[in-house]
Amino acid sequence: MHPAITRAQLDGAKHAISVKAQYGVDVNSDNPNRKENYLYGLHISYDKNVAHSGKEWVRVLNAKNVSFGATWHNLNDMEEVVDGVAYSGGQAFGALAEVDLQLLKLGNARLLVTPGLGLAYITENIFTQPATSTIGSHLNLMVTAEVSVEVPVSRSTSLVAGGHIQHYSNGGVVVPNGGWNTVTGSIGIKTALGRAQALTDELENYPHIEGNSAELWFGAGVRGRYRDRHGKFFRSGAYAGYNFYLNRAISLKAGSHMVYYHTVFDPDRFDETFQYYGSSLDPIRWGVAAGADFTMGRMVINAMYGKYLHYRNYHNVKWYWVAGARYYFTPHIGIQTTLNLHGVQADYANWGLILRI
Repeated sequence: MHPAITRAQLDGAKHAISVKAQYGVDVNSDNPNRKENYLYGLHISYDKNVAHSGKEWVRVLNAKNVSFGATWHNLNDMEEVVDGVAYSGGQAFGALAEVDLQLLKLGNARLLVTPGLGLAYITENIFTQPATSTIGSHLNLMVTAEVSVEVPVSRSTSLVAGGHIQHYSNGGVVVPNGGWNTVTGSIGIKTALGRAQALTDELENYPHIEGNSAELWFGAGVRGRYRDRHGKFFRSGAYAGYNFYLNRAISLKAGSHMVYYHTVFDPDRFDETFQYYGSSLDPIRWGVAAGADFTMGRMVINAMYGKYLHYRNYHNVKWYWVAGARYYFTPHIGIQTTLNLHGVQADYANWGLILRI
């Protein structure tokens, strides 16, 4: 088979199945007893080829596939040691959505970067093992980022190999919530399904705001109370800012975030009101931030980094960042989930409405 024909067959296939075996090591370094922790597992995904779509985000980001998959990781050798006793991480079962973005082609092979976001059920947590502090709840976010190489070996099959970072945690909804962080390698195969699709463009079918836009969102969220399965600290949040569109896929943004505390930190009631880096002595904190949106049709992924202008807090925190995902019902109205963070520690998760004009 001529290499060009092989590559064309794989690129033209509308659907594919990928199966990858994975092995990873713990990157948490605060506990010397965790440095040899490891996990292994399996990732099976359905891949939809979007490379021939005429949508602008596909062209700008050089997207090749959108994937939806199931994951399993054996965390029994991911141990947390407390007072000389080793507690295993159990099992993790997840659902993961990913997008393959092509960085470059190396002959018939291609180099891909693949961000992913999903949910996972982990069998062990701080309530099944009360001495531990790594996983706060059964349901957790799964965040991944992979760099991989895909090499065609036949008319319909490619070998894939890569490495990625992976994070499990619940975003502070239940605490303590240290989370598992691993560097993971994988190897597997990708098999095309069905006949090759015609190389015709799919037209952009989602109306997008022309020019720049102002943006306002507001919502409410929670942070867990220490080792309390149902107890929460409630907070409200708002953001006002401006978007500078580079194209329909990427925009730069700047604005101001405000958070209202329904329960402030009281040193006289330390254990009852302490909220780690999110402990505020005032009901309101606010700051200014800048970042970017990555738009894929109705779905938008965003991240911003900012500095507090007002935040009387227990740890003298000066900087913050937010990351979120939103879905637009119309070009002007959508829903959004936002995770507020200080350093690598999740503060609270906010869910709300977004308006864009």
